[in-house]
Amino acid sequence: IPQISYASTAPELSDGGRYEFFSRVVPPDSYQAQAMVALVRALGWSYVATVASEGSYGESGADAFVRSSREAGGLCIAQSLKLPREPQPAEYAKVIERLMETSAARAVVLFANEDDIRGVLAATVRANLSGHFLWVGSDSWGTKVAPVQGLEEAAQGAITILPKRASVPGFDAYFTSRSLENNRRNLWFHEFWEQDFECRL
Repeated sequence: IPQISYASTAPELSDGGRYEFFSRVVPPDSYQAQAMVALVRALGWSYVATVASEGSYGESGADAFVRSSREAGGLCIAQSLKLPREPQPAEYAKVIERLMETSAARAVVLFANEDDIRGVLAATVRANLSGHFLWVGSDSWGTKVAPVQGLEEAAQGAITILPKRASVPGFDAYFTSRSLENNRRNLWFHEFWEQDFECRL
């Protein structure tokens, strides 16, 4: 079954041999990592750390950042830390302790899911280190409020990355004009209509 994803950025999905029927409308994390390296270099930061959620998204993204930083040169990675799946508060605290072992590396690149971003920021607050770290967040943070709600002090000054988004002229008008009468070729539209309008046809 062919799949088209609007948000899957894991680099391994670019392997056409393994994922023959997969397409996406966003670039893989390797491009995001390159942008983050360019950003860090433009800000004049040369000593940074990475924190990643365990799993394909976090680990692949952080690895891509480290690779891109080596290729670009001029960056030293103080340490690359990984959060386990479903970490406890003590594990977030341990990450903050580890980051403080190389406290001169104030810039921290986060390739993490929303829960882990919140956990790291909360641990920063508990350690009374709000304002110490200069966070560079991946697209999982982006412009979302949820990862920082109630933790704004710890997140203050963070820079996050998002792929460029653009509206296709006329798409919204076309999409919202679809009805049962003019969209018969879509076999699933009937089912969508019933679910969306909570009715039985």
